[in-house]
Amino acid sequence: MTRVCTDSDRPRWRPNWRRAAVELVVIFVGVTSAFFVESYREHLAAEEDLRQAGAGILSELRSFESRGGEYVAAFTGPLERWREADAAGRRTVPEFYRIQGAPTPPTAAWDATVASGVASQFEPDLRFRLGYFYHEFRGIHENYLRHLDFIEREVLPRIEAGPDAFYDASGRFDPAVRVRMALIEEYTADLERLSRMAGELADELEAMLVD
Repeated sequence: MTRVCTDSDRPRWRPNWRRAAVELVVIFVGVTSAFFVESYREHLAAEEDLRQAGAGILSELRSFESRGGEYVAAFTGPLERWREADAAGRRTVPEFYRIQGAPTPPTAAWDATVASGVASQFEPDLRFRLGYFYHEFRGIHENYLRHLDFIEREVLPRIEAGPDAFYDASGRFDPAVRVRMALIEEYTADLERLSRMAGELADELEAMLVD
């Protein structure tokens, strides 16, 4: 007796394309969702890094703005008194102001922002102006260090001897000291200019952080 094979007796080698397609779609959606979630997390982390960096730089700029104005006043007073006496023909020792404590301002917030690469997230124009500001601020304080070295070597040792120590027999004031006093006045003008710039940049950063 011959047995007829039915469909139930045949091996099931044909794949279930519908099920495979569904599984592929599920995998694709899962991978895509994970990608977008990770991208969103990275975006939030980058925004937080930028916010923290901006807050740190803002604090530095406000400090520069405030302290810079104070130092301008501290330098200007002695310079004006010396110039008035010199213009009146009175012999006098050169008056000057020396910054107490560290002679250069801290720039840790900006340095860390640049080193970490977060600075690249600032708008190009703002990034350029911040970089210019910090470059200039370092530069004028390097100039101040040279002035300070001159004062400590050439001026302070003579002060106890009185005004005559700064004049020659003809009554001419020491040219090297006169030039140095003019350069300190120039430094004070630069300090005032950069203090204003610090305030303007701080205002812009503050507005950016609020947004």
